[in-house]
Amino acid sequence: MNLRDWQKAFVAALAAGLVPADTDPRGMAVYANNYRTQLIAGLGETYAKTRLWLGDSAFDAAAGRYIDAHPPSSWTLDAYGETFVQQLETEYSLDPEIAELAWLDWHLRRAFSGPDAPSLDVRDLVADDWDRVEFDFVPTLRFRRVRSNAVAIWRAIADEVPPPAAVFVEEGLGARVWRQGLSPRFASMTADETACLDLALAGASFGEICTYLGRTWEGEQAARIAGGCLGAWTAEGMIQGLRG
Repeated sequence: MNLRDWQKAFVAALAAGLVPADTDPRGMAVYANNYRTQLIAGLGETYAKTRLWLGDSAFDAAAGRYIDAHPPSSWTLDAYGETFVQQLETEYSLDPEIAELAWLDWHLRRAFSGPDAPSLDVRDLVADDWDRVEFDFVPTLRFRRVRSNAVAIWRAIADEVPPPAAVFVEEGLGARVWRQGLSPRFASMTADETACLDLALAGASFGEICTYLGRTWEGEQAARIAGGCLGAWTAEGMIQGLRG
């Protein structure tokens, strides 16, 4: 076996918890323990607020199961752990705040290192026909619908104050993450804003968004909600450009 083949066998054995041929198992145990410890520590750093909420023992156990199922495949550990959120959603299906905290942890971290992009100023919101205008958002923007008050919990943990108890929230509420300037940001969203952002990201025009809102609200109120969303998205540096 040449050096390259031996190195590949060694790495595969570490990931699988095995001992390669012609290797002292005592020495291998040192490497295996360090490998696992470093991966758990990396996940704990990435998902810091989730770990504080879940507790060290429960988090480390979940991280260990993740490592067993998902050995690293990238050259950098910064990209490791993306699907940990999905694992937590499955394992803690009755406690949705856990996976939602993890979602915030992951995307705030990714927003920090995400691509730079200019954003529109409010004074740039000019169009000849607003009904046809579509929106380009900054590439760091992510959103999801939520079932819990995870945003309030995350904020309290970050502020080092006692977090509220986890509760279920009304259907349709959402959370979004993006970077404004150099600062990762996050916010909770009403059901109306969540639906509007979902439509806008899918390519709906401003007129189509107003039409959607008009199914629930009278015309003037629908336009007011749509305009409020547009104003907030622009003021918070979420919109990169207009089309149409």
